[in-house]
Amino acid sequence: MNKWFFSLIGITSLFVIIFINLYNNSETYTRTNTDLDNVSNEEMEIVIADNPDIFPMRIALANRYFDEVNYSMALPHFMYVAENSSDVELKSYSLAQIAWMVYESGNTEVATKYLNESISINPESIISNTYLGILYLQEPSTKSEGFEIISKLLLSENLSEDDRNLLEEIISNYEN
Repeated sequence: MNKWFFSLIGITSLFVIIFINLYNNSETYTRTNTDLDNVSNEEMEIVIADNPDIFPMRIALANRYFDEVNYSMALPHFMYVAENSSDVELKSYSLAQIAWMVYESGNTEVATKYLNESISINPESIISNTYLGILYLQEPSTKSEGFEIISKLLLSENLSEDDRNLLEEIISNYEN
């Protein structure tokens, strides 16, 4: 095995850790996390089919699929919220999650467009700005912009200590 394989494993692991930490610590998580621990995905799908505009449940279900990397099931729910919700935070969050799925499918250009739209709706979105910073850090032509975005996030008073530590780790990983 060569160093590129191990680098790929390391970067992929970092992204998983980033998502989990940001998901668990962002202010949006509190708004989108409904106590549905004892409700199955199938039960949630039935409720959503009967009540399509039940956005918090849609987000909760989409997040379950997202966490399982079942993007084909997550995408329609995030798209529905992004297209139909008037809640700025939910719409922005959905666009950020869509962007990450698009990025994971290999289309950085379209992912960046979704992230820019998400940020235009909610400029203070920690998850949207973090995702955009990560995308920019990976490209030599936008690396300095990525550092700027992450550095600006580090100045935020709304950032939890865990998120702050994670963002500092991201910066230190890309400085080398």
